[in-house]
Amino acid sequence: MILGEFGVSLSITLIGIGIYGLINSRNIIRILLSSEIILNSTILLVFSISSLFGKVYSPIIFSVFAISMALIEVVVAFASIILYYRNKGSLEVD
Repeated sequence: MILGEFGVSLSITLIGIGIYGLINSRNIIRILLSSEIILNSTILLVFSISSLFGKVYSPIIFSVFAISMALIEVVVAFASIILYYRNKGSLEVD
């Protein structure tokens, strides 16, 4: 039970850090990293809540789904960053 409670509090803290990074960043790389922190902390939150209640429904399937979604997000974000840099010449968000 302690690991589940610790996981929930850690994931909520990481979500807060990610949201702070999204709000206060002007660099597109930092915005990407903040969104990745939010994505990974929500995955941690789902696993922590499921272990807290003692019901783990197919963690392997959920893990593969979450990893594939994160991979797709990174690929699309890096393609967007490259296009933004080609058009603007800088990675600073105006």
